[in-house]
Amino acid sequence: MGMNTVSIRLPVKITLFGEHAVVYNKPAIASTIPVFMNVTGRRLNDEKLVVKFHNANVLIKGIVLDRLSNSYTLVPDDVSVSRFTSYIVTGLEICEDELKVSRGGYEINIESTLPMGAGLGTSAAISVGTIAVCISLNYSHNFEDPYIKRMIALLAWKTERRVQGAASPMDTFTITYGGIRYIKPWIPEAEIIVPPRHFNIVIGYTPKRYTTADLVRSVKNLKSKEEYLLNMLLDITERVVEEAKNAIANNDIEKLGILMNINHGILESLGVVSLEHSNIVKTLIAAGALGAKTSGAGGGGAFIALARDREHAALLKNVAEALGAKVVALELYEMGFTINYNKME
Repeated sequence: MGMNTVSIRLPVKITLFGEHAVVYNKPAIASTIPVFMNVTGRRLNDEKLVVKFHNANVLIKGIVLDRLSNSYTLVPDDVSVSRFTSYIVTGLEICEDELKVSRGGYEINIESTLPMGAGLGTSAAISVGTIAVCISLNYSHNFEDPYIKRMIALLAWKTERRVQGAASPMDTFTITYGGIRYIKPWIPEAEIIVPPRHFNIVIGYTPKRYTTADLVRSVKNLKSKEEYLLNMLLDITERVVEEAKNAIANNDIEKLGILMNINHGILESLGVVSLEHSNIVKTLIAAGALGAKTSGAGGGGAFIALARDREHAALLKNVAEALGAKVVALELYEMGFTINYNKME
């Protein structure tokens, strides 16, 4: 048996190149970023699942106040809450089935300052965190063991697939292993790419209008109408990803910027770039960004821009924020999730 209480610290991630194409088994490149969520869990004696949120953006629809007892109950916004909890419930079930342990009670605490739809892999972070908590409490907490690490990545991916209907292994594998990862979804595998030096990269988001599942569906719909052209765009995306892999390894930031712009253009063609993002990306390029693009499924959500140096990144951050975006990081991160045992309040 594992420990009583386990806490998992998870970096979120951004997609650098190849979003949407990765759903069709093309390679992609993603990276963790130094923005964190915590998933903490412990076993309960009865078969209840208690989920607590700290700072998380969970919406409530209303409050019911009983005037006799002066107690109130909150009426949650079903969509917001079920999106969070479905990953936890599904993850626990998948993990218990895999470990062949009986359904148990858990208290799970989610700490996050990011909205669920930021486009930064929050659902994948919750999935990885839930699976890691479950494996740690029921099986083993030797997360350095490659077998256990891969099991976490695979079960978290399975969780996302079951909740969303379709999901690539990109987010869950990137958050499990950390750093800049070249994703081969057909294996699945996440190969590390080591850049010679740090990139100055502005990472931000705007509110998301559609879910990832909706956006993946709309691309699928477009593909059914224009099969030949869409396959060509996916092939070009694959080419961009291969070139980007080399550009990262060689620290060729000029080239990386051009590739970002091309990838963004493809996302525009797929119809997944919001008006806000078109505006932000064009303005950042006008402000001297080497390249900029929507990152992730689209419809708002995350975007990235490559700066020349640290001062330039600070300038681009100001530009993006003036356009209504929230900037969360100015660099990438080289680690995946980590575990720290501690007592929970």
